[in-house]
Amino acid sequence: ERASAVLGAGAALGRGRSGSRVPTVPLNGVEGTVEMPMAGLGVWQYNSSQAEAALMTALSVGYNMVDTALGYGNQEGVGRALKRWFAAGKLRREDVFVTSKIPGGLTAADATAALERCLEQLGLDFVDLMLVHFPASWEGVGGAALRKEQWLAMEDFAKKGGARALGVSHYCPRHLDDVLSVATVPVALNQAQYHVGMGAADDDATDGIAYDRLMGVVYQSFSPLCGPCGTDELISGELVTSIGAKHGKSGAQVSLRWQIQQGIPVIPKSDKEAHLKANLDLFDWTLSPVEMHMLTVATSPPVSGTNSTPPTSGDCDVA
Repeated sequence: ERASAVLGAGAALGRGRSGSRVPTVPLNGVEGTVEMPMAGLGVWQYNSSQAEAALMTALSVGYNMVDTALGYGNQEGVGRALKRWFAAGKLRREDVFVTSKIPGGLTAADATAALERCLEQLGLDFVDLMLVHFPASWEGVGGAALRKEQWLAMEDFAKKGGARALGVSHYCPRHLDDVLSVATVPVALNQAQYHVGMGAADDDATDGIAYDRLMGVVYQSFSPLCGPCGTDELISGELVTSIGAKHGKSGAQVSLRWQIQQGIPVIPKSDKEAHLKANLDLFDWTLSPVEMHMLTVATSPPVSGTNSTPPTSGDCDVA
């Protein structure tokens, strides 16, 4: 059953656990198509205990995707929550989609060690999606040659069963081209900052959403409510709350729905049950074309990352 009219091109409606209907988007995986939920739990800036508690609550209200990273320092907590659900017989491994990331700028040997450390910390035999977190080290050390070397190490890990799909994060078109020039496994996904306020922004802000789509790479949003922006505009601002009032939804739900309706998966962060439920209540209602346009042409809040004019993510400046 297709749901493109509601979710945006490329999204399909799959059946989740406990008989619920869960929207998914198809990824180009290592061995064919991998279905990824359109919404999941983000755990950036949570410590292990907080991540464990947030995921325990999220799973209890119907979530089936969690996004973590080696650099978050909380994978053990994510793993503990999953282990508790597995042990109780409430969840099978195939019922939950797990994304992790390793740092960028790594040699093949260091990348392989980081990949294995992810599985060890999570207590899993494989992840569903593994990403390179940044096109270089966080200090900007790396370059095209290391991007290629690291990607091939990712491929080796995935081909041995460590990941069902591979992708990148913070990659601009030039960085993606480096990987595509050597890739024998599809680049399934690029995770970048995207939210209301960026709908008309260029590649230096979005990291190249149009190019990703052209190359068959799913574009996923992190910080979909602009957590790093220092504003609650996408939660309590006039634009999103006024639209939400017409649908009986919150401003945050409108901000998330705007992305979902474009076929962009989201991973908002919360540890509160009410917010977790609301952040998953995105799939049985639709924003009108006029409302979508109003949200798309909004220019605030802009991307966070640099103080340049116009604002940019800074990712495309990475060598």
